[in-house]
Amino acid sequence: MLEKEVDQGIMNRTHITIVNQAVDFIVDHLFDPLSVDMIADHCCFSRHYFNRVFKSVTRESIYGCIRRLRIETGAFKLIKFPHLTITQIAAELGYSSSNFSVLFKTHFGISPSRFRSNPVLPRNPGTQKILDRIKTLQENRPEKLLRRMDRQIRFKELPGISVIYQRFTGDYGKLPRVWSGFCGRMAALYPGAGLAYYGISYDDPMIAGRDRCQYDLCVRVTDQIKTGTRNRRRIAGGAFLCYRFEGRAGELAGVYNDLLGVWMPHQGHIMGPGLCFERYYEATDPPDRLVMDICVPVLS
Repeated sequence: MLEKEVDQGIMNRTHITIVNQAVDFIVDHLFDPLSVDMIADHCCFSRHYFNRVFKSVTRESIYGCIRRLRIETGAFKLIKFPHLTITQIAAELGYSSSNFSVLFKTHFGISPSRFRSNPVLPRNPGTQKILDRIKTLQENRPEKLLRRMDRQIRFKELPGISVIYQRFTGDYGKLPRVWSGFCGRMAALYPGAGLAYYGISYDDPMIAGRDRCQYDLCVRVTDQIKTGTRNRRRIAGGAFLCYRFEGRAGELAGVYNDLLGVWMPHQGHIMGPGLCFERYYEATDPPDRLVMDICVPVLS
């Protein structure tokens, strides 16, 4: 019995690694045509077997995952980028305006236009206050805030990099403790390697729900780091808006909202395809003071 339990545990870990690879592929190609066959081929499995593995780990089908991520991305853009029309957002996600509206209403219960004017979101504490603040600042140009953020922003062409990562799903508020443990383990595994830390944010807590947010804690791959079978992914290079942040972890959510939902639309910038990530200049232990660049892909 013990041997079977051990084997099952190994298989579960293997399944999770496979599904992580699939989710990475979906996220990286979210705006492209996707099929189950493409994703199964990428993970080197048959369609039928891979479908079962994916659903057993995530509790949703592959097509359900793709559709949810696209619709949640659409909801994010409806709130944060008022200068984009619903037709533009739908087209970016690969839908006609009518198909997007049907799928959006199925997921959120209201049309995209009604959602934009009065979002229906998971009722986390403080959500409505945050939404009201974003809308007020979008409608009334906050010159002082914009000037302050101007001083912290640089546009850069960043190279692509490879990272190994630990995937976290849950409340972003728990990340300081998770980061502390991750940094300790990486330092013990790779002493003297001069580790460069990155974080990849996948979700807006207001849209995905506070307990369903996904985040990758990453270390850049170098000649000194042997990755073995660890989770590994690529962060594509390109044109990025880089915001220098120095402060406490608890301030990050507000900075993201101001940067994406206020500064970018007021200054006429559009978020491009790719990963939004954090590039740390100091290890996050202790986690009471962070120094990082928040890197947002932009259309050049």
